[in-house]
Amino acid sequence: MQWRGALGIKIDGRYLNEDGMKKLTYTLLLGALWGGAVLGSFGAWADISHVSINQQQFVLGAYPKFKINIVAQDTQLDRVQFILSQRSGSERLMVRPLSDYLLEVTGIEDVTDPDAQLIVKEYQVNRWVDVERIALFDAQSADLTQVAAANSGLAQTGISRAGLSHTDAPLASSTMRSSGQLNPQSIEAHCQLNYKGGQTLWRLASQYSGQWNLSPYGAMLAIFDANPKAFNRGDIHGLRADVRLNCPSSEVKQRYLDAELAKQTFEAM
Repeated sequence: MQWRGALGIKIDGRYLNEDGMKKLTYTLLLGALWGGAVLGSFGAWADISHVSINQQQFVLGAYPKFKINIVAQDTQLDRVQFILSQRSGSERLMVRPLSDYLLEVTGIEDVTDPDAQLIVKEYQVNRWVDVERIALFDAQSADLTQVAAANSGLAQTGISRAGLSHTDAPLASSTMRSSGQLNPQSIEAHCQLNYKGGQTLWRLASQYSGQWNLSPYGAMLAIFDANPKAFNRGDIHGLRADVRLNCPSSEVKQRYLDAELAKQTFEAM
């Protein structure tokens, strides 16, 4: 291909006329645009080389909140997704950068499934690809988060675990004192709560608290007393999604009429 002044371009021994010049220009321009788009799709997001949970800031039954470690050459947040997957459905979580290597990730739907997972997706070329799947409540991490939550509750109320006794907390759960065994006097015969497995204990208790003339804290404690086996490892923060719940008896509900004392008892558990 040769240039010849104003006459145009010589290809294979012939000069292009005006129509030929237009076609060649269009072809070159289209090729440049296509090449740029392809290069852009590959270069817009470098592969994530590392992603992990820095801090899991919630327990089973609460809304998801994490700090996430991430290492990538070019962290464009519109090309990475964090999905909370549980039995009741999936939620795309909100992301806020804290630094070049640390993200805050939060959601609004409470996590009630002990088998819930955090799924990390990356946009590669023209599709979303799973980068990582992280189980949130394996035995070790569940124990750690529940201990942290319990310690936090004790700190907020100014009560030390070592100094807490039945005298200090007269509303301490009778179910806990009986090592998780159900007391038949704790339940109302032939009565079950309307629980579908997708609610937190707080939401469920709030539905019944007015009917029972209790505060939500008192209602949570009453439900816990009437259903000791419905909570993972006997922890009030670990309501299972796959259970049926008994109605607490009048005797149980009478224990938790004092709203302030019920709150203190719950926060100390």
